[in-house]
Amino acid sequence: MRLCDPLLPVLAREFDTTLSAAAATTTGFALAYGSTQLFFGPLGDRVGRLRVIVAAIAIAAASSVACAIAPSLSLLIAARVATGAFAAAAIPLSLGWIGDNVRFEDRQPVLARYLIGQMLGMTTGQIGGGVLADLIGWRFAFWVIALLFAGAAVMLYRSMRQPAAASPAQPPAAFIRQSLGLATDRWALIVIGTVTLEGILLFGAVALVPSYLQRVFETSPSVAGTVSALFGLGGMFYAMNARRLITRLGPAGLSRSGGFLFAAAMLVLILQPAWQPAIFATLLAGLGYYMLHNTLQTQATQLSPAARGAAIAWFATGLWLGQGVGVSVAAAVAQRHGFLLVFGASALGLVALGLGFGQALAARAREQARQRQSPA
Repeated sequence: MRLCDPLLPVLAREFDTTLSAAAATTTGFALAYGSTQLFFGPLGDRVGRLRVIVAAIAIAAASSVACAIAPSLSLLIAARVATGAFAAAAIPLSLGWIGDNVRFEDRQPVLARYLIGQMLGMTTGQIGGGVLADLIGWRFAFWVIALLFAGAAVMLYRSMRQPAAASPAQPPAAFIRQSLGLATDRWALIVIGTVTLEGILLFGAVALVPSYLQRVFETSPSVAGTVSALFGLGGMFYAMNARRLITRLGPAGLSRSGGFLFAAAMLVLILQPAWQPAIFATLLAGLGYYMLHNTLQTQATQLSPAARGAAIAWFATGLWLGQGVGVSVAAAVAQRHGFLLVFGASALGLVALGLGFGQALAARAREQARQRQSPA
């Protein structure tokens, strides 16, 4: 997902183009990833989540090889689009698998631990992309990703033999009915709308942190990628302390606090006189983001227990389409007006989003409490 973040200035130089044009490797991945959720969600309901994941990431391995040998930026973008389209099966279908096999009361801590795997992947991608670009060349990074996809496909294929709960198979037309049901559910619209705005406001800024460090402070790709990867470590800190934070703050408090922490991280980036404070900023940004996002993610797994595949598909689509739009717009704004405007807008937007969703969660909890207390 984040492999190309530290590579954007390198790709711009390699193919003699602008940062905004190189950012299409990230935008294309994100838009393809988001769009195909609507295909993989119901397909996983129909034929089995793990079976679909294995087939999709095997194809993603092949498209990563195409990235590694791409002779032009346009072909690299096309290969990244293909990678995003098939990698899209992994996270939402595994979230659906967790929803099928873990009780709702235990789900948020389980999802927080699940995030550790995502964080390790994001961290490795950002560090590895920069380091490999410095030492060997950017193409080698895609060869490594291809091998990792292939290895994951083999391991998951073996795990398919283990028994697990599953949603009943449904005809493809059921997805349309389920989607129409979600469209008339006010809470579903709030959750999916919030995660879409989160993708727009947050990832545009996060994806440009390595470029900011390279352009403004003249750091190497490996340093920029390593600093940016601390975003994932901030998420891991949240995951390891999730139960304690959930108990102390509650879902509404997590949402509000997450928005403020991310805004504080953007303020550090705006005011920093050298690149070193970005180490603290990216850690803080990761912690804030996952406090908000894990809360959203938990709500998404319970939007429609009878149509969990459709609900997770729309949730992931909103996040990744938002991210694709956010990165594209942020790169264009940074190219014309500078990075600081992007960071400032992201900070203000995330504060408003965290406060708004926290308020919505609190209101929903009060309404549910009144319903439980009302006589049948």
